[in-house]
Amino acid sequence: MLDQIARRAGASQAQVNARPSYRADIDGLRAIAVLAVVFFHLGLLPGGFVGVDIFFVISGFLISRIIFSEVDAGTFSIARFYERRIRRIVPALTVVMLATVIGFAFVLTPVDFKSLGQSMAATVAFLSNIYFLTKTGYFDPSSELAPLLHTWSLAVEEQYYLLFPLVAMAIGGAGASRRRAVVLIGFVLSLALSIWLVRVDATLAFYLPFTRFWEILAGALVALAPRAPPSRARAEASSLLGLALLAGSLALYHEGMLFPGESALPPVIGAALILYGGRGERHRVSALLSLRPLVFVGLISYSLYLWHWPIIVALRYVLMREPEGIETGLALVAMFACAVLSWRFVERPLRHERPETRGRLFLGTAALGALVVLFAGLGQVTAGFPGRLPERARADAAAALDTNPRRAACDRLAPDRLQAGEACVIGDPNAAEADFLFMGDSFADASLPGMSEAARRMGRKGYALVHSGCFALAGVDQPDPDCRPFVDAALAFAKRHSELKQAVLTARWTSALLGNRFGQSKGENWLITDEASPAPSLAENRAVFRRGLARLMDGLAPMQVSLVAFIPEQRYDVPRALMLHDLYGHPAQASLPLALHEARQAPLRAAFADLARTQSFQLVDVGASLCSVAQGCPMQRGGVVLYADDNHLSRSGALALSDVLARALRPGG
Repeated sequence: MLDQIARRAGASQAQVNARPSYRADIDGLRAIAVLAVVFFHLGLLPGGFVGVDIFFVISGFLISRIIFSEVDAGTFSIARFYERRIRRIVPALTVVMLATVIGFAFVLTPVDFKSLGQSMAATVAFLSNIYFLTKTGYFDPSSELAPLLHTWSLAVEEQYYLLFPLVAMAIGGAGASRRRAVVLIGFVLSLALSIWLVRVDATLAFYLPFTRFWEILAGALVALAPRAPPSRARAEASSLLGLALLAGSLALYHEGMLFPGESALPPVIGAALILYGGRGERHRVSALLSLRPLVFVGLISYSLYLWHWPIIVALRYVLMREPEGIETGLALVAMFACAVLSWRFVERPLRHERPETRGRLFLGTAALGALVVLFAGLGQVTAGFPGRLPERARADAAAALDTNPRRAACDRLAPDRLQAGEACVIGDPNAAEADFLFMGDSFADASLPGMSEAARRMGRKGYALVHSGCFALAGVDQPDPDCRPFVDAALAFAKRHSELKQAVLTARWTSALLGNRFGQSKGENWLITDEASPAPSLAENRAVFRRGLARLMDGLAPMQVSLVAFIPEQRYDVPRALMLHDLYGHPAQASLPLALHEARQAPLRAAFADLARTQSFQLVDVGASLCSVAQGCPMQRGGVVLYADDNHLSRSGALALSDVLARALRPGG
């Protein structure tokens, strides 16, 4: 069969290989890379994220080959090199950014539109990898809804190409073996850094350029390999092994694994082997990769990569879920249509060098960057251009910014601050002394304005010990390594303050118990462990939760303990859902049905009932005060938007529920 493929591809190969340096099989490899990424983002290929790594290897091979050939010929020019990079990257990127900002202006909340402007500025500066790295905090918007998230890989490449041409010029007079040695040293150092850092901070390892450079340098090593072409048998064996490594990575890899690090070696080596194997005589694998459909997808791969992610994000943002069935099909059609048009009318006409216009090209690129930075600045000043929305939609969307005003001062208290006696005081500042403790995770942070108001009305004062992302559980290791030291410091703080008579605890208890999230930011594997259950698993989460909460209550004794629980977790990001409903009538039913709320909370009710057999505490059921069979669990109450996202109360929502929260401060609830 592969022999038939080779014969069928022969005619097209002769045509597309008009230029001696052109290799159609590389465009076929590009097609595999871009289709892998697209299908991964559509949820159809678990290991498709390695497509980016394949792109890195291809880039390193092609650009290194060009640079070193020009260095050897004495024709290399930095200005000419960056002219080619600008012509290759910037025109299509500009069109995609323009279309993105125009299209998303009709659907983004102001806070998200402001973030889009920031990411655009980072993109034109080729710093988007650093920008998105800084946006991984607990309350930062999900990167899965950032229309320009995918430009992080472009930034890594361009940061590499700020350095590599200078290195190539510096070693230009060296022999081939010395060049390979220099590149190999860079490859090994970058790979070692990646392997080490992925275990320390996987997010850093993912986005930082120096932990990715080895992948591009792998392509450079292939470009610097001995020029004598390998035999056909050796070339075919190399390419077959490369395909096998790619196929295994695409099929077996998944998001939960440590990556990049050594996990990136199989796809990187696979791509490198295919590039190496394609340098010799034509064989069956190179013929397969040179088939016209694959070559065409490879030719449009850059535009397809640029367009696919904003289209997917637009669907996710408006539908408030993953696209399904025909929606996925329509998304694919839109991606390919935009990519073909972009390639035909933007990439191709502007790609060729024109030395006489080089100065104007550089000036125009700088002007483009200045305009984008200006737009981002205006978005910052206006808080996302809210004037583009009707008044009601603008008011509902503004709830995303209606958060605890004391978050910066009170949230994520460091253990050393607690040891020094520092803590946020809430309630009545004129009360004689603090007599209660308010402790918890981001749910506590969100509820803090309401709890403080409830205490003020009662003439009481207390301490708020809040750390977003950290459940109020003792002796438990949580996904955030800062959590256990924080809880230990909080218990020590409580012991030092014998005047405290009551402890009010709240958290996203369902996530602690079940190990997952519900709603717009749903996700799995929020696993907790302790000495009795050291191996993380969903099966053990419930036992760890019960022991952790019991240990915390024991540590707080003899204080009276109140648990604030059953705060409804909404299906949708509330400000966005209300805004889109105001604008377009979607989603039609916004509030969470009572049955869904009760199903989510039922395991927690059982866990609390079990805990009540050995521990004394009072339970405040927030959902019971909010929800009804007829209305479900509403997003609004008395005209007040209750949530700042899909699960955290807004400042106004917390204040509106202050009477409910006050029950936690009353003996017997």
